[in-house]
Amino acid sequence: MKKQGLSGIITRTDSHWIIVCDFDGTISCADVTDTLMEKLGHPDWQLLEKRWINAEIGSRECLSGQISLLDASRQQIDACLDQIKIDPEFCRFARWAKAEAIPLYVVSDGLDYAIEHILRNNNIAGLPVIANHLEQVSDRGWRISFPHFSPDCQYASGTCKCRVAQMLNYDEFIAIGDGRSDFCVASIADHVLAKKSLLTHCQKAGIPHTPFNSFREARACLERLLVKESLLIPSQEIS
Repeated sequence: MKKQGLSGIITRTDSHWIIVCDFDGTISCADVTDTLMEKLGHPDWQLLEKRWINAEIGSRECLSGQISLLDASRQQIDACLDQIKIDPEFCRFARWAKAEAIPLYVVSDGLDYAIEHILRNNNIAGLPVIANHLEQVSDRGWRISFPHFSPDCQYASGTCKCRVAQMLNYDEFIAIGDGRSDFCVASIADHVLAKKSLLTHCQKAGIPHTPFNSFREARACLERLLVKESLLIPSQEIS
């Protein structure tokens, strides 16, 4: 079954594309974990951050140590998360993907609690969130667990985006991201929407990609892909 899409484009209601989208620095305007640690963590979190930047440790080890240094009540965590902004175009992008029947997954090496809280703040509901699990263990203590890690992850990430992508049901997928946690999944994506260090990585590695700065641009890129897809539909199938 086909339908008349945006701008007169003929699109599939059962698109074989899916979208795997990063959160921190991609949907959100700031890195959520860094923001929490800067405001509510012991200063030693920066030592772990430097080791991660220098590739001495993976993000799983880095995050485990950093979250153990959080000293905050749930109310303080929530108040901090309430201040974090997202790309103002993302809500429209999510609604567009739903209307076009393109599954959109938020896949992050960040914190599930934080992502879900921020999405609720922006009236975005129903998106599957696949991320590291943040858990409160005392009045002011927190810990993190990694339900989506892989022991074979090239970057020792808490959430192995390659593993997640390979477990999802898709024919072709778009990866959207901005940083190191997206490097691996970018290498297996059919196309990448990239900014910041992920853009540089794609350019150096020769990975098919499109630069973007906002989700308005991301939507325009995907609409072009849908145009190409629609050209493959025999005219007699279009109703």
